[in-house]
Amino acid sequence: MIKGIVCDMDGTLVDFPNEPFHSSWDALGELLDEEVKREWYWLRDFYYPKKERYLEWFNKQVALLKGLALERVEDALFPLPYSSGVREFFSDSKGYLKGILSSGISVVAEKIASELGFGFVRCAYLEIKDGIFSGRGSFDVKMWKKDEDLAAMACEMGLSLDEVLYVGDNENDIPAFEVAGISVAFRPKTNETKRYADYVINNFRELNEILKAEGC
Repeated sequence: MIKGIVCDMDGTLVDFPNEPFHSSWDALGELLDEEVKREWYWLRDFYYPKKERYLEWFNKQVALLKGLALERVEDALFPLPYSSGVREFFSDSKGYLKGILSSGISVVAEKIASELGFGFVRCAYLEIKDGIFSGRGSFDVKMWKKDEDLAAMACEMGLSLDEVLYVGDNENDIPAFEVAGISVAFRPKTNETKRYADYVINNFRELNEILKAEGC
C-alpha cells in the first residue's frame, strides 16, 4: 500500500524552458551577466558526467551567484512553471505524505512545498543574507545516489520504501526507481530512464489511475 509520494523537482514537478534539463539551476544561470553565464554553463557541461565530483561542481557554481538579489530571482522564476497535471493531482492528494527529493535549488523547492503542501524536502540549499545570495550553500541530496536519499526520506516519513511511490525524469533518478515501491518516469529524458520505471506518464493526473490499479 502506497502511503507516500516523493518526486524529483527539475523536469518533473516543474518544467523550466531551458534545454536539456529544464532545471531551476539553469533558470538561475540565465540571470547572470554574459561572461559569468558562459562559465556557469561550462561548469555544468564539464562536471555533469563526473559523478564523483558533484561537491566541487556545486561549490563552484554556487559561488557564481554571489551578489545576486533574491528579489530578482523570484521575479524571474515565479510563478512556477508546473508540469502538466501537477497542481491538479496534488491539490487532491490529501491522503498521502508528500516529499521533494531533488538537487534543484531551495528557493524553488520551498515555494512548491508551500503551494502544494509537501511536508518533506531535500534539495540544494542556497544561503541568502539580507536578500542577497552569499555564494555559499549546502545540499541534502547525493545527485547520483538517490536510493540512499530516498531511504532516508522514507524514514523521516515513518514509511518503508515499499510504501513510497517515486516520480523522476532522468538517469540520476534510476537508483531511486530501483528501491521505491512503485517507480514512475515523467516524460523520461532518456530510454534508460524509461526502462527502469514501472510506469511512464506524460501528465501527473495519470498517477490517479496508477494508484487505483495498484490498489492504493
